[in-house]
Amino acid sequence: MGVHTGEKLGIFSSLHDDLVGLIINQVKDKQDRKSFSEVCKQWFKLEGLDRSSLTLNVTNPGFSLHALTRFPNIVSMRVRDCQTHTDLEFIAQTCPKIESVRVECRDEKPVGGVLSPKGLRALGEGCPKLCIVDIVGRKAIGNSGVVELLHSTHNLDALGLLDNELISDEALRGIGCTSSISILDLIHCHNITDEGLAFLANGSTSRTLKKLIIDCCPEITDTGVEHLRKMCSLESLELCLLGTRSPITDIGGLGISAIRTLKELILIHPDVSDSTMVALAENCSKLETLDIKGCENVTIAGICAFCNHKCLKILTHGRM
Repeated sequence: MGVHTGEKLGIFSSLHDDLVGLIINQVKDKQDRKSFSEVCKQWFKLEGLDRSSLTLNVTNPGFSLHALTRFPNIVSMRVRDCQTHTDLEFIAQTCPKIESVRVECRDEKPVGGVLSPKGLRALGEGCPKLCIVDIVGRKAIGNSGVVELLHSTHNLDALGLLDNELISDEALRGIGCTSSISILDLIHCHNITDEGLAFLANGSTSRTLKKLIIDCCPEITDTGVEHLRKMCSLESLELCLLGTRSPITDIGGLGISAIRTLKELILIHPDVSDSTMVALAENCSKLETLDIKGCENVTIAGICAFCNHKCLKILTHGRM
């Protein structure tokens, strides 16, 4: 004899919230969770309360930011096509437990940036546990927005600025002077120059920064890379120099070798030679990973400089 739908819902509704919560924790597949939430109102509500990560597209037809009220316990969020600072303000008010956020913005916005200082301040003040921020888009954020974000967050540990044409050395001045972040990603930020790296190396970040990625920033030269020798806590450095107008040579390579705290070094397409390899082997005793793809001037002699290195575990060398 079959059980009527009404009877099934009666059985489901008799389950205590704590028990339903334990069931939800065992459901990992996104589609399964969606099906789970459609069983009844109780399960719909509890699935939302249990959600810890979320990806949302602000421009999706029919989407409303008010739907976020169902997810007050989100700690990780990805926001696609963020439109205005009011989007960030609402997110901060609705999801105050956010610890990690990636904001992606379209390009056709005002010169000052899609994300105004006001919206970034609201995000920092409204989400006190915020520690990881990635911002993507050619005109997503300007220098003043970066500074406002730094001033309003108290636990920011990692900052990524990606594909941005508005960010310049002024943003790095603010980062170097006011922040204690340990991870900084600068990817396709075409207006950052050697002076910006000097701000990082001479500011408070010289003591706190542990990982630095500089990827396709064409104005960076040996002069800027040499400044990095002052970074006394840097453990991971990635320099991807494809498209750089002035390739990094042994001058910059020797500057890098002075960073004795390095454990991981990735040099993509620099113009360094065996001299840099010898210096790295002699000075960077903690180095565990070395990736020198595209270093065509490094010979077997340079590789052999690491034969007696006590910590090196991975060495990658070859053409791109």
